Amino acid sequence: MTLNFFMTFIIEKLKENDRETVVDLYYRIVDELHSENPEVDRSHFRNIYTPEKIKKRINDKNCVYLVGKENGNLIGFVFAWISQQIGNIFWLGIAPSHRRKGYGSKLLEETLNIFANRDCYKAKIFTYPSEKLAYHLFQKHGFKETARIGKSFFGVGVVLMVKKITPVPDEYRTKKIILAGEAGQGIKLMAHILASILTKLGKEVALNLVYDAAVRGGNIKAEITYSDEPIEVPFFEEADIGLLLSRIHDTTIKAKHILIESSACGTECKKCDLHCPASNRIPFEKIATQHFSSPIFVNMIALGKLLQKIGINIELVNFDTVFPAQFFDENIRAIRYGYTYQD
Repeated sequence: MTLNFFMTFIIEKLKENDRETVVDLYYRIVDELHSENPEVDRSHFRNIYTPEKIKKRINDKNCVYLVGKENGNLIGFVFAWISQQIGNIFWLGIAPSHRRKGYGSKLLEETLNIFANRDCYKAKIFTYPSEKLAYHLFQKHGFKETARIGKSFFGVGVVLMVKKITPVPDEYRTKKIILAGEAGQGIKLMAHILASILTKLGKEVALNLVYDAAVRGGNIKAEITYSDEPIEVPFFEEADIGLLLSRIHDTTIKAKHILIESSACGTECKKCDLHCPASNRIPFEKIATQHFSSPIFVNMIALGKLLQKIGINIELVNFDTVFPAQFFDENIRAIRYGYTYQD
């Protein structure tokens, strides 16, 4: 007598009661991929996705967390995020015993369908040079390698792959960012770090620093333009996104969306021309003082939030070549705190 077992594979949105199981599978895959790395590196990856952090994110409209189940058992997952009409696939994993069944392909297809339905014009994913099967899977689904990023920058060697879904909307061809604050707040440092990250990701980048007339204690602005294409005009009247750290409301900053130090707005919105909903009015200075015992970390907390806002994946970022040894751990912790901050 022959028994036929029909395996049923379904894909569904991650639910709260699956958080522990999916995190356990994610941790096993991290340990598999980074078996030769120090424990501190694996801990960094684990800390990004904990049951508690996933619980905070799964109801966010930009979150795309999927799980794949075979006969009711969770055997695969996708952690992805939509930002600025770009679908960012951070992790796609299948349990070792269930690989080579086409499940990874099905999860990837479903994720791309969600991106398309949400009007994303492209999808991005990082993979490791050693993971040939994953590389070919992404190639099969239309992803093309756009950059190889060395170990010295991210801590591990990675390959950035991109799939074009629709023609790039005009408003996304070139992105403009303005950073503004007072002297001593580290605006110049933030600008150089951000420009370096964007360059490593294969972007064309232009950076302008603008100082006011004051010799000491004046204001400083950094204008950053980045694009997938050569930049013809590195100057602009209005930014796509701005970051304002000064406690003095600067009405000369023009941006479609802005992150602003909440003390610049006072206790109530001043109904100005800046587009900064309550979620973008953030007490950076208060956070730095309460959680890091010093206002000097304002810039790194703000940089972390800005990186999250523009859709940069910091899960793999290693800033060893950027920061001096002094306060290195505190700076990195401040960036990660800002990246995951939610009021």
